[in-house]
Parts: sequence; structure tokens; C-alpha cells
Amino acid sequence: LLALGGMVVLATCVFSAVALADTTVKVELWDKSDGSQGITLSTDTVKAGKVTFDVTNSSKNKEHEVLLVKTDMTFDQFPMKDNGSRVDEEKLEGMKEFGDVDVGESKSWTADLTPGRYVLFCNKRGHFPAGMRTTFTVTP
Repeated sequence: LLALGGMVVLATCVFSAVALADTTVKVELWDKSDGSQGITLSTDTVKAGKVTFDVTNSSKNKEHEVLLVKTDMTFDQFPMKDNGSRVDEEKLEGMKEFGDVDVGESKSWTADLTPGRYVLFCNKRGHFPAGMRTTFTVTP
């Protein structure tokens, strides 16, 4: 009986450690020879809390940057500047900028996210309109 009680305590500790672990989202930044660009996520839904983004730039010759904003705007509602080639970052409240990712490079960032809809995007000139953007949902 004592051994069974010990196993229950151990199982509870393991479960608690897993429940407290960060969520990791794998992010691939890519482009194709036809000029299209994009972001592929390993999942499009995560639970609120600390989320780690493991980002890999698999583009052949383009540096990208990673930005994150909580918003209900559709892509065509984003405020643009430079003749529509870039998002006007100054008009996005609460935006997080994780920085540049060079060709072939991988980086990780962690953010504490609350429930809502988020857009992850690149804001290098022409990249957002070329498709380098994606949405994901954070649930309670």
C-alpha cells in the first residue's frame, strides 16, 4: 500500500511538471522561386502562458524578421506604409519584435501570451504582402 501511495505521488509530480512546461511552436520561414513567401507553424492553437517559438529560416537567400501582435484584424486591415510594402509597426499596439533570422539560421524566443488571436509576420520590405504572415489562437 505504501508503494502504491508513492507511485501516486510520483505520477502527480510528473503530471504537474508536464502541465507547467512551456508550449513550443516550431516556426518555418520559407520562400519559393515564384516569389511567394510564408510561415508554417507546427500548430495553430496553444494554451495561454509561456510559449516558445523555435524559428528556422529555410529560405534560400532572404533574411526575415519575426514580429507578433495580438489582433482581430484580417491581413487586409493591417496599416501599411511604403506604398503597401510594409506594415506600419507604430500603429500596432502591443506588438512584440523578436528580431532578424538570417538564411539557414535558427533562433528561439519565449513570450507570455494571453488568450486571443495572434498574427506572426515578417515585415521586411515586400514580405508581408508576399504572404509571410500567419495566424494562430491562444486558448485559456
